[in-house]
Amino acid sequence: MARRSFRIKHIQLLLSALLVAVLLAGCAAPAAPAAQAPAAETAAATEAAATDATAEATTEAAADSGTAAGDKTPVVFWQFSTDEPQIAAYQKAIDEFEKLHPEIDVQMEIVPWSSQQQALTTGLTTGELPDVSMLGNNVVAQYQAIGALLPLTDYFQKWSEEAGSDVTADFWPGDTYYYKIGNDWWGSPVGVETRNLWYRTDLLEAAGLGTEPPKTWDELRQYAQALTKDDVYGFGIPGAIDYPTVQTFMNVYLGYGARFLNDQGQCGFDTQEFRDALKYYTDLYLVDKVTPPDTPTYSAEQLRQMFTEGKLAMYIDGPWFWNNITAANPDWINSVKVAPVPAGPAGQYGFLGGWPLVLWKNSKNPDAAWEWIKYATDPNGGLPIITDGGNLPPGRQSIAGKWLDKFTDPNVRANMQTFLDALKIAQPYQYPDAEIPQMGTLEVDAVQTAVQGVMLGQSVDEATAALCERINSELAR
Repeated sequence: MARRSFRIKHIQLLLSALLVAVLLAGCAAPAAPAAQAPAAETAAATEAAATDATAEATTEAAADSGTAAGDKTPVVFWQFSTDEPQIAAYQKAIDEFEKLHPEIDVQMEIVPWSSQQQALTTGLTTGELPDVSMLGNNVVAQYQAIGALLPLTDYFQKWSEEAGSDVTADFWPGDTYYYKIGNDWWGSPVGVETRNLWYRTDLLEAAGLGTEPPKTWDELRQYAQALTKDDVYGFGIPGAIDYPTVQTFMNVYLGYGARFLNDQGQCGFDTQEFRDALKYYTDLYLVDKVTPPDTPTYSAEQLRQMFTEGKLAMYIDGPWFWNNITAANPDWINSVKVAPVPAGPAGQYGFLGGWPLVLWKNSKNPDAAWEWIKYATDPNGGLPIITDGGNLPPGRQSIAGKWLDKFTDPNVRANMQTFLDALKIAQPYQYPDAEIPQMGTLEVDAVQTAVQGVMLGQSVDEATAALCERINSELAR
C-alpha cells in the first residue's frame, strides 16, 4: 500500500454564532472534547502557531493508492491528534485494515483538537461531516441529543455474536456512562485516561515523611505543607479555565461525596460536601500557600514544567507526563513515583476521560464505515497498533496488559500499572447520570469558573450558588 502524504489546508468558517444557536435549538454548542491530554495539548500547541482568527486548520489525506477512486468505497475519517507517532499508528492500522478490506478506502483527515468544535459545527450546517470521527467522550451525549449520530447497538450485537461474547463487557466500567445512552450504544472506545499522583520520594525523605505517598486528602495537605520550602512547592494544582482544572478537582469533590446531579435531576453541588471540597481545593492556594503564586491562571503545561524543573514535589496528571520527565532527564528521575489519588471522606474516586469512534448519521457508506470502527477498536484488530502509538491505556480491558508490556523499565512499569488500577474506580464527568447533553459545556465553563472564582476572591457560597444557577439554567434548555 502506498504511503499517504498530508498537507495543511484552511477552511473558512461558514456560520456565525447566531446561526449556531438556531441550529442547535436549545442544545449547547459542541465543546472541545475532554479526551486524552497529550494529543489535545499537542494539537492545541501545534495549531496555535498556524491558525488565525478567520480560519481553522485541518489536514487532509491525499490519496495515493494507485487504485481508481471509483473502485473502492470511501470512508472519511476525522482524527484529531497532530502527534506524529499517533498519526503513524493510525496510518499503520489503516494500511492493515485495507489489506483485509481492499474494497474500502479509509481517508484519514487530521482535524486538530482545537479545530474540532468549529469543524463539526460547520459540518452540521453544511452536511459535510465525515463518516467516522474521534470524539471526546464528554460530548457524545450532546451530538446524540441532536440526532447527529447513528446508533451502534445492532452492529455491536452482530459483533458480539461473531465473537461469542458481549464485546461491550470489555469496556472499562465508567465508559458505560459515556457511550450507552438510553437503550443504545453510540461510541466504540479507542482509549481511556485517568489521573494519579506523581511525587518525588527524595523530597519526601528530605522532609522527614518517608517514601510512602499520602493516602488521604488531609494527609496530602500535611505533606504539601512540609514539602513547601527552598523554592519548592509541595503540590501543584491548575486553576485556569481549562480541562485539567476540573479533571483534577473532580478527584477531590467525588472523594468528598459531591455529585454533579441530585436525585431530582438538578445541580448536585448545593451541598456541604461540595462546599467542603471547593474550600479544601482552593485553600491549598489561598491559605496553605503550598501551590505556586500564579495558580489561578496556571495550566497543566506550566505545572508540568515546574515539576520537571524540580520546583514541585507532587502533582496530579496522566501517564503521558512520563514523556515530559524523560525528556528533561533530571538527576532525580529515579525517585519519581506514581500513586493513586488520595481518598476523601466518601471514598476514593478518579476522573475518567478518553475518546471513542462514532458513526455520523450523514454517512454515505455506514456499513463500510462500521467495518473501520470495528477494526480500529477491536482488541484483535487495529486497537493494539493504535494504542502502541501513544501513552494512553486502550479502551478495552482485555489488552491492557499488552499496553503495559511496552514499558520495560520496572520502575516505569510499576508507575503505569497504577493508571490501569485507577481505571477500575474512575468515573465520568456526569457521574452518576449518563444522559446530560449539556455536559460538554458545563464541565468546562461552570465548574472551572467556580474554582477560579474562589481563588480570585469569591466566597465558596457565592461561587457554589453561581455554579448551580448556571447548571440548572443549562439543564432547563
